[in-house]
Amino acid sequence: MATCNVDVLRALLFTFLALSGAAHGEEDAYDFIVVGGGAAGCVLANRLSESGQHSVLLLNVAGPPPDAYRGPVLISDELIVKKNMSSSSGLAVQINQPGYSPVRNFSVSKTGSSPARWLGGSSLVGLSIYLRDHPETLDAWGEGWGWKEMQKYFHKVENLAASCYGGNQSCGDYGTAGPVKIAKEPSYTHPLTMDFIAAARAAGLPETRELNTHHGRAVGVPPTVQDKGNKVHAFDAYLRPAIGRANLHVRHGARADRLVLNGRKCQGVAYRDLLTSRDQVVKARKEVILSSGYIYSPRLLFLSGLGPKEELEKVGLNVALDLPAVGQHLTSARYSPLTWKTERPTLSQMMGQPISHDARGVPEAYQSTVQEAFARFRSKQASKKEPKATRSDIVLTFMPLYQAPASAPLQFSLQGEPWPLKTNAYTILATLSETAAKGRVTFPTAAPDESPVVTHDALTDADWELAQEAVEFAMGIGNQSALGGTFFRNGAGARDGFSAIYDGRGSCRMGRDGKDSVVDKRLRVHGIDALRVADGSVIPQASPYLALPEVLALAERAADLVLGDHEEHEMSNSVKRARVLLIGQRAAYRNMSIQHLKEVTGQYATLMEMVKYVSNPAQAELATGSSAPPPAILAMVALFACASLVVAWLSKQRQEACPEHCQEPLLA
Repeated sequence: MATCNVDVLRALLFTFLALSGAAHGEEDAYDFIVVGGGAAGCVLANRLSESGQHSVLLLNVAGPPPDAYRGPVLISDELIVKKNMSSSSGLAVQINQPGYSPVRNFSVSKTGSSPARWLGGSSLVGLSIYLRDHPETLDAWGEGWGWKEMQKYFHKVENLAASCYGGNQSCGDYGTAGPVKIAKEPSYTHPLTMDFIAAARAAGLPETRELNTHHGRAVGVPPTVQDKGNKVHAFDAYLRPAIGRANLHVRHGARADRLVLNGRKCQGVAYRDLLTSRDQVVKARKEVILSSGYIYSPRLLFLSGLGPKEELEKVGLNVALDLPAVGQHLTSARYSPLTWKTERPTLSQMMGQPISHDARGVPEAYQSTVQEAFARFRSKQASKKEPKATRSDIVLTFMPLYQAPASAPLQFSLQGEPWPLKTNAYTILATLSETAAKGRVTFPTAAPDESPVVTHDALTDADWELAQEAVEFAMGIGNQSALGGTFFRNGAGARDGFSAIYDGRGSCRMGRDGKDSVVDKRLRVHGIDALRVADGSVIPQASPYLALPEVLALAERAADLVLGDHEEHEMSNSVKRARVLLIGQRAAYRNMSIQHLKEVTGQYATLMEMVKYVSNPAQAELATGSSAPPPAILAMVALFACASLVVAWLSKQRQEACPEHCQEPLLA
């Protein structure tokens, strides 16, 4: 409790320093502050600074990733495990899965997820798979986020390596000029994977090479974010090209601990410098955008007093705004690793010592995406519930190596048993994309040094019915003679054998109502000005796939929303100023009637006296009680007055010189 009280005092001190301007000798301020340099943060930092008109600060826990993270998947995976820094500084998230008996509780300090802290975030950790959500899933995000709106943002992200029709049109539904290189097929595919595809085809699924273009039931190898077999990640694609911009500042070693709130407006961020252990405050002139992911974006909101009222009070935090949905509504696909032993060499046997028994490796295999093929279809349960829907809710993912149930939640399969790996097997992940079971992210204390807790609920009865259909179909494919393996009974496929995928959505989900959502359709936090969330946490709909494509496209659109709002705001202010000036000018000239001018300059004032008067801004101000018209307009008035005098003089001369029949006005 003493720690909690100390941390509450720190929060109050942060606010006092920020609002008083005493945190620095001179104000540390930027137009936009982006908190979190993961996939979304890299996109936002690039796009918000692109015009050069806005100053942007990107805050992140760690710096640029080592070059190895753009290498082949399996090489970078092992580097990830060896360089684990997730076990300190409030970053060792605790995962609770009460319904998964092989691993009910574990800390991410065991998963080797530290690259998610480097600039580039989850794009460094992923398996290079690039599978987008079904259009129906996107349509369920809400107004402004459907497939028709988001398709162009996916294309804005994508740069398909192969193109058709003369080189300027995509082979399939892809963009060809974006920063992220997309390959239609993996650089390496294991022979067993092709046998899996053949077995799925025999079970009635059509084969496709276009899993992102053909949205129905199918089997095929996935498109990838690979460039000649190497990972393409968000740091290289978005942030590295932008780092040299004078208006973009990247501050790493910075753990955001509080938002600086002044009433209902966010004015900046308080962060801990992890190198010096000093607390710092930085101000935002326009907006703060959170892009710290589905765990740390809700945490920053919560530590700032934005969250469920009861939970905030429980840990001793002041309630800035009761937002019940912060950390709630967490969705994550559930899967079970079904395994078949085989005599044929799998990836486990191709890595070389010390991972494999064989001293020699097969380097081409290191380019594997590990999850090498996907078979998908719509369940009987879902078809009955929504007869007109076509999106798949069951996905079978093929891996040409063994994944033990005990290692399934830990992400990296080559860590499933002691080296050299003894179990030579292939695995089918029976995956449920839309479950009634949800989850939540909670925060046990008010201390930023204490890690959050993620809880995934056990399968419901309806989920278990869906799971049985997925397992039955997977068993039919896995036992096919094309694959020829022997099923390995290890508890997978049972009701307590379904783990959540360590890739969540919805903990800051978008929606209309602040009672059951955190942000609105423009990603603005309900009830708080100048604060948005733009990352996977706002996605309200579950998916069987990793969220990288959606996060990149969402961040592209978020940047457009932010810039559009501020351009409109600035334009609105300009228009408002112009309108005030114009009203003033109209008032001035509307009030400059002859009667009014006579009242000011005299009943018998000459025209030039009036011209002289209206040419004097001070006199004009006295005459109208408004701001003076611009000199250019006054000059035009004077010119018009002079022209009128000339015209009047010419008219008089003409009247005197011409006979009566030609005496007509020069100006109608």
